[in-house]
Amino acid sequence: MEMEHVTPESVGVPSQAVLDLLDELYRYGIEMHGILLLRHGKIYAQGWWSPYNPQTPHAMFSFTKSLTSTAIGFAVQEGVLSLDDRLVDIFPDKIPENPSEHLRQCQVRHLLMMGCGHETEIPKWGDGDRDWISAFLHHPFVYKPGTHFLYNTAGTNLLSAILTRKTGLTLTQFLKPRLFDPLGMGDVSCYAMPDGTEMGGAGSYLTLDAMGRFTQFIANRGTWGGKRLLNEGWFDLATSKQIENNGPGWDGDPDWHVGYGFQFWRCDKPGVFRGDGAFGQFGVVLAQQDAVVVIQSASMRLQAVLNAVWDKLLPAFSDGPLPEDSHACHRLEKRLARLELNPMLGKRNPGAEASLHGAVYVPNREIPGLYDLVAGGGHFQNIGGKLERLEFVFQGDDARLLFHQDNGLRELRLGMTGHFVSSEIDGTLFGANGSWRAHNKLEVEIRNTRMTTGLVLVLEFNGSQLTLHSDLTTPEKGGLAGAAPASMTLTLQSGEINTKTKMYWEN
Repeated sequence: MEMEHVTPESVGVPSQAVLDLLDELYRYGIEMHGILLLRHGKIYAQGWWSPYNPQTPHAMFSFTKSLTSTAIGFAVQEGVLSLDDRLVDIFPDKIPENPSEHLRQCQVRHLLMMGCGHETEIPKWGDGDRDWISAFLHHPFVYKPGTHFLYNTAGTNLLSAILTRKTGLTLTQFLKPRLFDPLGMGDVSCYAMPDGTEMGGAGSYLTLDAMGRFTQFIANRGTWGGKRLLNEGWFDLATSKQIENNGPGWDGDPDWHVGYGFQFWRCDKPGVFRGDGAFGQFGVVLAQQDAVVVIQSASMRLQAVLNAVWDKLLPAFSDGPLPEDSHACHRLEKRLARLELNPMLGKRNPGAEASLHGAVYVPNREIPGLYDLVAGGGHFQNIGGKLERLEFVFQGDDARLLFHQDNGLRELRLGMTGHFVSSEIDGTLFGANGSWRAHNKLEVEIRNTRMTTGLVLVLEFNGSQLTLHSDLTTPEKGGLAGAAPASMTLTLQSGEINTKTKMYWEN
């Protein structure tokens, strides 16, 4: 079923309010990747910040938890399991020889509310061949279940494991006929841990459209296209306060201290709740306004994202349609069609670019292929092909880095005038731009459109030597991860390089 597209005014929202929201997000410095606004189940605004796009699924992080909760809701509805089922009964082969009383009391519902009784989350869950389920169940259950809130991704992963043990299906296999297919969400993937359990706490990827459909389904309280899929009573539980969450770790942000549901956060506004993933993956339901706000972003300032919605959009809702504002509506359409991340301003070095055109470098030692390099978080992982030589091509406003590998040619295109250019590499879409930071240093910013973070690759030219340095960038230019101090050296095979030329700004 296609979702209807309408003007903001037709559903009681001023186009100017949406423009104001976009301005506010920009003022806060939020790196936006996608936005989808719905009212009465109709889309009145949507857009993607290039190189992010409608087709590529985006990492959901903990927004996945709300999918897992919904899967448990379906399982309860079908009698596959009960909220009162005890962990010791589900995993009798994994529990300690003499389980504590708190572990004996722990039920599925306690995992759902983040109240299983752990004081700390288990370390390195899912790493290597470790029996993480046993590790979870052997971890001290310090508190009586249901009395202590601990945000516990491992506990949500355990819900995924429970679903698999009860049904023989993975999380996505279970949800496909019940949720993904009826809603038209397309193919949904979820990262699987070494034991095959899909990471129900953080591992899914959704397009903006799929994310919007799911959030609207939640807003509909279990119906889609006039058909009930999941009983309404589940949403009474899942989106209502199940446990206090006033504990430490949330820095006083008001929308993280008003009670937690079954893998849904409640907001400090009447009738508002949300699915929530790290770095700003929001599916917000404004029940009283019959509205949905879906955001894909990359920010550490999550409260600021919500504040922008509360300040600019929430007060603007009208009970009925508004007179059409053709001027503001046109401005909004133009803006949404031209959204783009703010790349590095393209500082050019024409002389160096001219001498590099056609130059070929060969690695001094074994170097991973392009996909490993750009997708490896700055660690130069070697999981695919190996680089045999690197060739440079500069043409007009763009550049191309040609990675000749033992498994074929890979190409990374760079926008050199302050714009991203897209390249598909081994099935993943990347956006990249380049800028000269010194006469002999070319800095390349690379974005994997499935992820929030990106990679900064610095190419340093010294005589016949080319050194590659990488660093994991963050949405706000610092903070999500530390630098990866890896470097690799290549030697000029053909060409004559002269980087000591006058540089200039080109808009």
